[in-house]
Amino acid sequence: MNKNKNIIICLITLPAILFASGGEVKDYDFFHRLFNFVIFFGILFYLLKNFVKNAYNNRINNIALKLEAIQVSLRESKEKKVNSYKRLEEAKAEAISIIERAKKEIDIEKVKIEESTKEEIKNLLSSHENKKEFEKKKAVRLVVDNIINEAFDDDSVKLSQKDLIEVINKKVS
Repeated sequence: MNKNKNIIICLITLPAILFASGGEVKDYDFFHRLFNFVIFFGILFYLLKNFVKNAYNNRINNIALKLEAIQVSLRESKEKKVNSYKRLEEAKAEAISIIERAKKEIDIEKVKIEESTKEEIKNLLSSHENKKEFEKKKAVRLVVDNIINEAFDDDSVKLSQKDLIEVINKKVS
């Protein structure tokens, strides 16, 4: 701004200094030159007005288009951000749901395992009782066989069939 003022002052004072005279009146064509200068700039303005105006409008339009593109990009980014937050919240809710389902499934599996374990223990106890009964009967048979074999092998003991059945019944019970 200051530079422009200096240039304008120089342009105004320079002709006054150059054309200063000793006081004699000379016929200068200052007004004619001024008139030609105004006409020249008028024609120049008329010819360049549309070009400058179009260049200025194109620049404004380009800036507006770039601004619009940036705003569209910004809106898209905001929408993506909002969608990302929504998906994040949905994922969190789904994760919580999955965790709750997993806990329920774990509890159900615990109950199933406990029931199957109890059933297995019950079956093992039943099997053990059956084996005990079987071994007991086996031991009784073995004892009865030993007694019968001793009775038959020993000649001093003569038992009748009736007495033998009674002895066996007593041993068995």
